[in-house]
Amino acid sequence: MFLTNSLGDDMGYKEDEIEVEGIGKVSVSYSARAKYVSIRIKPRKIVLVVPGRGTLQDALVFLDKKRDWVKAALKKNEERLSQSMETFFDESGEYKTLTFIARIMRVEGVHFQSSLKDGVLTISCPRSVDIRSENVQTLIRKVIERVMMVEAKRVLPERLSLIAKRCGLRYVSCRIRNVRSIWGSCTRESHISLNLYLMRLPQHLIDYVLIHELCHTVEMNHSDRFWALVDSYTGGKAKSLRKELRGYCPGF
Repeated sequence: MFLTNSLGDDMGYKEDEIEVEGIGKVSVSYSARAKYVSIRIKPRKIVLVVPGRGTLQDALVFLDKKRDWVKAALKKNEERLSQSMETFFDESGEYKTLTFIARIMRVEGVHFQSSLKDGVLTISCPRSVDIRSENVQTLIRKVIERVMMVEAKRVLPERLSLIAKRCGLRYVSCRIRNVRSIWGSCTRESHISLNLYLMRLPQHLIDYVLIHELCHTVEMNHSDRFWALVDSYTGGKAKSLRKELRGYCPGF
């Protein structure tokens, strides 16, 4: 039996939701491929994976034993989500991505404008508006996300292709998504999806996520074989990189 925080790969073929006293709602995923009961902590979600030969009762006993770990993991995830949602955009800060820095500039006039030049995204915000308002903060965030999407589509598929060639791994397609739950995913048909917010990570963690998803083209699980494969392409650093990635959450 083991515990894991997922990058987003779905091991189950059927999922139900139950209420567990003292824990709350739990999604139960029945997986024919899983060998052991496992608990996967996702943003604001607990997934209890029941193996093909296991029973829900056995899984709930395991969950009860790990109750303290689950609560601690949920609290940590909630703190990460809160931090990412509390980013306040104004002219006093810079907001870094892999390929550009976003800066807010207060200007006279009534129009918002933005321009990307020499790695700096300048967002001009009229002095007449309340920059603290939800509408203005949402607008600024959307401008940054729009530019990030353009840059992500330019950079991430090319990087994925390069790493795939270096590792001798193959995939069918790559798409970029704007989600707040997972860094990446890979289907059985080797279609890979990457999160727009990878652009907010350091390069070595971006590469780790890309390698992680590429390894799922060989092993569609998180078995020992899978982690050994990731280890082989990360110089034996799969565990430490995975731990480091947990310090980040998709979003600002």
